[in-house]
Amino acid sequence: MNQLKVLVIDDDSTTCDLLETILQMENYQTASANGISGIGIISLLEKERPQLLILDLNLGSQETLEYVTEIKQDENWRDLVILMTSAIDRRQDCLAVGSTDFILKPFGWQHITHLVNQLVTAPVN
Repeated sequence: MNQLKVLVIDDDSTTCDLLETILQMENYQTASANGISGIGIISLLEKERPQLLILDLNLGSQETLEYVTEIKQDENWRDLVILMTSAIDRRQDCLAVGSTDFILKPFGWQHITHLVNQLVTAPVN
């Protein structure tokens, strides 16, 4: 069976490294990026081909809600599972633009792995 791939996008490289390590221990393939500028979100998705995206709400001073909107409008990526993260509770804003779920930082490794496992096994609407 092929491993599912998770793409982590967070401006904090330590967070990316930690999430990748945790998810690899759960038998996921992983990739990460500290930003999107220059390449564009759709190009990054095409390059990495993830089944799940963990996207930080703020990449430096830039909010990423517009990326979720762009993903959901793209015919090839509209069904991508998107888990947004932030240290500020913006759950409703994230869900309103189309993210699948939201997790508040800081989160424990058991919580994030449980949530990722749940999201990748949930039936697609």
